[in-house]
Amino acid sequence: MDPFSLFKNTTDFLLFEPDQVIFHEGQIGDEMFLILEGELQISVEGHPLDLLSAGNIVGEMALIDEGARSATGTAVSHCKLLPINRTRFAKLVKQHPEFALHVMSIMSNRLRRLIEVEAKRQRLEEEMKIGRDIQLSLLPKQVPTAPGWAFAAYYQAARQVGGDLYDFIQSPHDPYRLNLVIADVTGKGVPAALFMASVRSVIRAISLNDRPPADTLHRTNRFIVQDVGSLLFTSAFYASLQTDTGQLSYANAGHEWPLWWRQQTQTVTQLKVPGMLLGAFDEIHPMQQEVTVAPDDVLVFFTDGVTEAHNAEKAMFDDERLQQTLAKIAHLSASDIVDGIVTAVSNFTANTPQSDDLTLIVVKRTK
Repeated sequence: MDPFSLFKNTTDFLLFEPDQVIFHEGQIGDEMFLILEGELQISVEGHPLDLLSAGNIVGEMALIDEGARSATGTAVSHCKLLPINRTRFAKLVKQHPEFALHVMSIMSNRLRRLIEVEAKRQRLEEEMKIGRDIQLSLLPKQVPTAPGWAFAAYYQAARQVGGDLYDFIQSPHDPYRLNLVIADVTGKGVPAALFMASVRSVIRAISLNDRPPADTLHRTNRFIVQDVGSLLFTSAFYASLQTDTGQLSYANAGHEWPLWWRQQTQTVTQLKVPGMLLGAFDEIHPMQQEVTVAPDDVLVFFTDGVTEAHNAEKAMFDDERLQQTLAKIAHLSASDIVDGIVTAVSNFTANTPQSDDLTLIVVKRTK
């Protein structure tokens, strides 16, 4: 039926300007609206849910149960709406039964869409759970121990599963060589988790031969491109630490630069070294650099979930805040430094939902 034909001579319609709220979520209502002209957006908790145009009805649930509205309705364009309360609705149904069928048809279609959306949401939640389980299974169960050194790590998953990874790989040939890796896949869900599992396996296999960090990343990239064949990429920072001398050799594949607190100079330095993402190009040739970590020095490896954590004003925690935080707490133990950074990020973001995984490795030379 054409609902407009029933209201040709109606003059008690309401006019709304673009962006004007027609009703609020949680507001008690006792009428629905027929959209005569314009478009209206329905949103729940600030998230757009549906866009309705002329001929649609909105707010029918409040008409039926006179309860709180389950969503917010906002005019997208200039809108002309006809309010229909219970009395008017009963009269319309009595005089024009086809109008009731029109309303039931709209409600039926919406219910069907909601069922489809809920089914999709449940599938996504299940996929996220699988991805998160895979991701957690890849992380070390405990941090390593070495005389004169302290290690700590932290991982906090976001609601959407990302592809963060950290690992400690002890050399099978040199008891003083410990390899550290931190990585972040460009993707979400099960595909990212499976890709990261492949990357981890490749890096671990290559590390068994005690190859230099740059060569390890070079060979990892070659294997990913030739054998894994994924459309995903990953950043990675790989370092080899000699716990007997404090020598740290490292190479980068498009990852955030770790921080180095130097106790002697009381300064924070970024371990800047260029490098391309793993899997993005057929061949990469990472540069390798070396530093010597002195007693009471601190190394902080992290993913962009730390520096790109944002607050309600969309400001990011950023590298500068991280460096300032480290400078204030570098005298603490490795585990307390991790806690201090996590607390600083949490205080900065306040109640803003976490949008990315947050991963940290802290290494401190204690003597």
